[in-house]
Amino acid sequence: LRKLRKSIADESNVPPYVVFNDATLIEMAEQMPITASEMLSVNGVGMRKLERFGKPFMALIRAHVDGDDEE
Repeated sequence: LRKLRKSIADESNVPPYVVFNDATLIEMAEQMPITASEMLSVNGVGMRKLERFGKPFMALIRAHVDGDDEE
């Protein structure tokens, strides 16, 4: 999740914490949200951040849950 956040931050030309802060990433790792409604239940994820950054995070989490991730 941190690698993805860094990549998105670099592409968006913003600091990584603007994408999602560390506490939000930790909560994502614990809850493993794979739908928009699940993602919105994570502290630090609102509609705007979900629309702007949510899809790649949900895809990465889904790949992990399905066992398709590389790490």
